Amino acid sequence: MKRILSVLLALAMLLSAALSLAETAAEEAPAAEPVAIDATPSDTVLVTVNGQEIAENADVLQLWLDNILSQVTVEDESDLLMVRQYAMANAIRFVLIDQKLTEAGKGVTDADLEAEKANIQADWDAAVEGVMAQEFSITADSTEEEKTAARADALNYIETNFDYTEESFMEESLKYARMNLLFTRAMEMASEGIEVTDADVQSHFDALVNQDKETYQDIATYEFYTQYYGQTSMYMPEGYRGITQILLPVDEALLKEWQDLKARFEEQSEADSSETVAEPEATEEATADPDATATPEPTATPEPVTQEMVDAARQAILDSVADVVKEIQDKLASGASFEDLILEYGTDPGMQDDATRAEGYHVHPESILFDTDFTNGAAALASVGDISDPIVSQFGVHILHYLKDVPGGPVELTDALKDELRAEVLSTMQNDAYSKLVEQWVAEAEITYTEAGEPWKMDPALFSQPAGGEE
Repeated sequence: MKRILSVLLALAMLLSAALSLAETAAEEAPAAEPVAIDATPSDTVLVTVNGQEIAENADVLQLWLDNILSQVTVEDESDLLMVRQYAMANAIRFVLIDQKLTEAGKGVTDADLEAEKANIQADWDAAVEGVMAQEFSITADSTEEEKTAARADALNYIETNFDYTEESFMEESLKYARMNLLFTRAMEMASEGIEVTDADVQSHFDALVNQDKETYQDIATYEFYTQYYGQTSMYMPEGYRGITQILLPVDEALLKEWQDLKARFEEQSEADSSETVAEPEATEEATADPDATATPEPTATPEPVTQEMVDAARQAILDSVADVVKEIQDKLASGASFEDLILEYGTDPGMQDDATRAEGYHVHPESILFDTDFTNGAAALASVGDISDPIVSQFGVHILHYLKDVPGGPVELTDALKDELRAEVLSTMQNDAYSKLVEQWVAEAEITYTEAGEPWKMDPALFSQPAGGEE
């Protein structure tokens, strides 16, 4: 019950967002024996809306039922009741939208649907050609005979796997197209006169800044969501600096030797600090069995790694690039720009990008995005303009440049960002206006359920989840 309720509540967003019923992806359903659903609905009238009848087999009702049932598994009669009531509530709304648009002279006409047919036909043709290419290896170089044979195979494939013929696809798609047109025109009607002011945009921006500031309270969380997941943040935490670098390649064998020694040394250190060696107590069995106390066969133990060994491996890396480092340092001392030297010596692909080079990598002392040696080296630079001594990391040898400080706080509200936020505010206002208008039409409508339709009437108690949730 809890799962199907959550899906239905999510589907409610279709009343305040553009319809894409035909493209909605089916969710993964739990393993359960579904309730059998009658595949041949009757023509029994369930409700009248301002005198217009909605029968069980009405297109608008069946489209909503099909859409919901493609996304949930109906496990019991209670689930089925919820699906039917939810589908009916939305069917009623779209019947009202149809009525109100027709009264306003904005209804969907046969000419509108004829125009949609061309788009639907193009979608069908593209789908068939896609199957021909993917399943039957048809290319532009294939012969007409091969294409003809593959097309027949593709049509059979689509019918077998997706239960569509060209005729049934066109018929169903036209029904969805009609609903989309109804939604779009109702949205336009509800949106008349709506304007987004600069103050609205600023208020939306301020709210997003406060939200992000609250969400990203530590650097790890901020970087995890903005960098790994690509979420946009309107707030930049304090303490970031822009770092550019010259990355020098290193002999792989030298680098591997240092990495291996470093890893072993760290493992040793952790083991030494955490292990407590306890003397084993003698037991009666051990005392009785002389073999139990026999000296075990000696096993070879790896040579312990010392800090000196790690440092020596690191120094070997630095020595291998010492000549190049000196060249770079001499050129810097002679007035060469760090940016020019990046382009001359650097091998980091990121630094070849003009925008990245101009901004630098945004590095914080608590960053989780970069190699620890790189981050520590960047944090150790004292002032803007400082250039580091060579730093060894798993990627090679870095020479870092403290390019600039990155201002913390709200991001810059550029014209491009204003346009993006203005569109978001407008969409929210339009959706709110649409929902209010449709609910007003519902409140004013004469909606009468027949005896057969009473079970389809929305029961608020069925859609209210008690605290703790009902499985």
